[in-house]
Amino acid sequence: MKVKDPCPVCEKELYHNTQYSKRIGLFDLKSTNHNILGWACPHCDSEFDKSDNIMYIYGQDYTQGNS
Repeated sequence: MKVKDPCPVCEKELYHNTQYSKRIGLFDLKSTNHNILGWACPHCDSEFDKSDNIMYIYGQDYTQGNS
């Protein structure tokens, strides 16, 4: 099955249906308007701005072990 809407990082499916996506909205809770800052992938926790540019790969608190 071909992925309709892949995450740019993990390539897992973000498509849910014609009205909804699996993307997690990121809001600025400090402002009174709660402006949308971007979105996050529910699979790999990578964060993106509203233009789909990567802000954090694997989330802001991601730490990688030693190899």
